[in-house]
Amino acid sequence: MLHTLATPEQKIIILAIKIVMKEKQTRKLWSKAIIALGIVSTALIAFQLDFRKKVIYPIPDLSVYEMGTYHEDIDTNWSEPAFTIKGEQIHFSYKLTSTREEPFAAFYFRNINIDSNLTDTKAFDHLQIFLSAKHAQRIPISLRFRNDSLFRLGKSFPEISVTTVVAYKEPGLYNIPLSQFEIAAWWLRYHGIEKQAIDLGKTTQLKYLSIGSCQALEPGASDEIIIGNLVFFNRNLPLYLQLIAVWVLIGLAYLFLFWFTRKPKEIVIEHIALENENVSAVDKAKQIKQFLGKNYTNSDLTMYHMQRELKMSANEIRQLFKDEIQDTFKNYLKQVRIIEVKRLLLETDLSISEAAYKCGFNDIPHFNRQFKDTVGMTPKQFRSTER
Repeated sequence: MLHTLATPEQKIIILAIKIVMKEKQTRKLWSKAIIALGIVSTALIAFQLDFRKKVIYPIPDLSVYEMGTYHEDIDTNWSEPAFTIKGEQIHFSYKLTSTREEPFAAFYFRNINIDSNLTDTKAFDHLQIFLSAKHAQRIPISLRFRNDSLFRLGKSFPEISVTTVVAYKEPGLYNIPLSQFEIAAWWLRYHGIEKQAIDLGKTTQLKYLSIGSCQALEPGASDEIIIGNLVFFNRNLPLYLQLIAVWVLIGLAYLFLFWFTRKPKEIVIEHIALENENVSAVDKAKQIKQFLGKNYTNSDLTMYHMQRELKMSANEIRQLFKDEIQDTFKNYLKQVRIIEVKRLLLETDLSISEAAYKCGFNDIPHFNRQFKDTVGMTPKQFRSTER
């Protein structure tokens, strides 16, 4: 038998081939492990997805509900609400009283058995509702939850009332996050409770659901709101985000596995001179006034927007307001807005609500109080007196 002996050069080549093959096998094993991890993670997340929903309306048997309307708690000259059911739609019509500055009317659902709930909202994070209206712009939606385990209240309105406002644009479905609902200010004042004392995460037993009259309509106005689909559901957004994050991490793991040996590019950071380094305090105060003059119509305007736009710190802005403007940010912004509202009330035919919205106020009752505190009379009195 003949024996062939490998030369030293051949041995080195054979060893190199074995190393390369082993490295490829290792990468292949890691690839399989990464894919397996992704599949397992996806399965675990998919198992948690919740596609349940609770249809409040329409349902085949409406006898399980008490449906009705309500209005201001006054003895005479109240707003006049009414409703009719046409097919699978509820037509809620109303005429607001002209005897109150803040009239309201509403349509409501509740279980025919007063001790029962409409649903438990714990499993849901959104409310879907179909709305169609003739004149409405801001439609309030209110939910009232059972609060037996939280407070014992010896008054009317014992349920915890939370509200949000739909910015109505056109007929269609509106998906409202339940996190958008906030405890009604009137309820807190009525019961003398601080907002921080209530954990909304524990309030899931829904007793009532109501749709109110438009907050932007003037006293004496009429409108009709058509209500269709009313469904609680879960969008599963956090789980979808987790799923995306898992596969982003899988992709990054692949990049690390196959590309980690690549030499990174050098990053050069150039010095950028600060724009406000040599600007005087007077000029900075002027910049602040100009900024507020251009942006007061933004109802969400905060000092943060000014910091970002003018490249100033919060402490610097507060000091400029104190030293150069002799006012606070909040009060100065309110004064700017009220001055412009006064001009619109005198020079245009806009309604009081429209003028307030155009100037950055998004809560009409709050605006009315601020206007009266500042001017000494209501907007309606100001227009009729000064015009």
